[in-house]
Amino acid sequence: MCDDLDAQLGELRARGVEITRPVSEQRWGRLTVVRLPSGAELPLCEPRHPVAHSL
Repeated sequence: MCDDLDAQLGELRARGVEITRPVSEQRWGRLTVVRLPSGAELPLCEPRHPVAHSL
């Protein structure tokens, strides 16, 4: 999870991280997927609802 998906993606792109799926709008927030060095994919989201803890 992150507070600002666009800013986080900018930082990740600057470090050469591959974004494998475009940002999609979900009922609960925004979602994308990044590729890890191992080749595995990791979802990254920006919730648009209250969370149980602070980020």
